[in-house]
Amino acid sequence: MVAGVEAPEPCWMTPLLQYLKEGIGPEDKQEARRLRIRALKFEIIEGSLYRRSYLGPSLKCIDYGEAEYAIREIHEGICGMHMGAKMVAVRAMRARYYWPAMFMSALGEIRKCDSCQIYAPVTRNPKLDLQCVLPGHSRSWVST
Repeated sequence: MVAGVEAPEPCWMTPLLQYLKEGIGPEDKQEARRLRIRALKFEIIEGSLYRRSYLGPSLKCIDYGEAEYAIREIHEGICGMHMGAKMVAVRAMRARYYWPAMFMSALGEIRKCDSCQIYAPVTRNPKLDLQCVLPGHSRSWVST
């Protein structure tokens, strides 16, 4: 009997795992230095990559496929409340997950949510603060 073993697809964690487990880094000196500095924020616990956290427990690093599932579960799952991208990213961190660009991927998934797009409140606030114009002041564009 032969069991087929699939190699995991390379993702954002692959260079970090290779460096932390085997000490293998890129050939370019600048890239190698950048990887060494970045690897200081990560650790391997029981074969999985974790991001060290200053104020709490270490966060488990997940790839983008798992992150997409986590966002959907937090946003519209059993206890999901269709909250905004920032709150979804914070809840993912509270659930002890980490991936780069958490907020941007949460924002992208929330933009795909039909019920959020249909029932979201429409803000009609101006993009810039209103400027007060006092009467009697001459302007350079007004000819006198």
